[in-house]
Amino acid sequence: MENLRKIEVLIVGAGPAGSVCGYLLAKAGVSCLLIDHATFPRDKICGGGLTPKCWKLLEELIPGIKYEYNSIRNIRLEVEGFPACPFETAIELRLVKRKEFDNMLLETYKSVGGEFMQGAFLRYEEKQDGIIVTLKSGEQVECRYLIGADGATSGVRRQLMGRRDNGLLIMEQYVEKSPENALVVGMSPKYDKNGYFYRFPNSEFDAVGYGDVNMTPDKFRKILQQRHIPETKLRGCYIYLKNDYPLNDHIILIGDAGGFANRVTCEGIKSAFETAKAAADAVISGRPFREVNARKFEKLKKEDRFNDFFYKPYVVRLLGQISRIPSLVKWCFDRALRPH
Repeated sequence: MENLRKIEVLIVGAGPAGSVCGYLLAKAGVSCLLIDHATFPRDKICGGGLTPKCWKLLEELIPGIKYEYNSIRNIRLEVEGFPACPFETAIELRLVKRKEFDNMLLETYKSVGGEFMQGAFLRYEEKQDGIIVTLKSGEQVECRYLIGADGATSGVRRQLMGRRDNGLLIMEQYVEKSPENALVVGMSPKYDKNGYFYRFPNSEFDAVGYGDVNMTPDKFRKILQQRHIPETKLRGCYIYLKNDYPLNDHIILIGDAGGFANRVTCEGIKSAFETAKAAADAVISGRPFREVNARKFEKLKKEDRFNDFFYKPYVVRLLGQISRIPSLVKWCFDRALRPH
């Protein structure tokens, strides 16, 4: 133990949450080490949509940041049994390729002196004067703060909870890019809770996906067949939508690891940035994360209640009735997307 490496903050997971949190800490002069089992650039299942609230928050956190994206304003809402509802948003949505976007965020972290190491988390042990983290390689690191940013199947959360709970399954595949360059959202009263289809146009391809509380690969294939979309290479990931783990002042979960994705839309990148900032603020100020992030926890409780209501079949049918008035749907979307 004499040669045990010591660091102020160890962050597990180099996705948007981990890289942005590390960037903010490194900029503030806090020594941190970011680890991830993957070799970057690596692909990541995700539609890659950045709402105006999301990309404006990123610009606030990392001023002057540059990245490639496909600008989208055309959206088509499709509710089964009702006419399609096309409209144009007031502010652009940005569609990114996660392989390139996540790598860019990691490189931005490294550009301000942040240290990155390829490695896989195995377990942690809390000591009186710190936390001992053991990697699968056998290497150990002592830190004052351990931040789990390792996604919906987080190993840090699993140890904190004492059980595995992966969450809601999303399935996706890439298809040939549509010439209309429009974002498509499809819903049906027949879908299970949290069920909606999406088609996100990237600069080179479209990502089509679907997920719900009872998702299976066969169900996704059926959705593709109904929409006359040929099957290519199916991919799946989980979205954790709970905050049912014990809160610990020195072991912090952020992004998908902490179950912070939007309860209704499953949007996770904005929440990744929000909780990355909250975790960095907690470390820098010495305040508990539960206190710094209190507003987000309260917001998720409200989203949980709204989610229970939103996906009821009669509400989806009501949405279909409203979709007959594109100007009203546009107003609702613009209001929901507009940055404060």
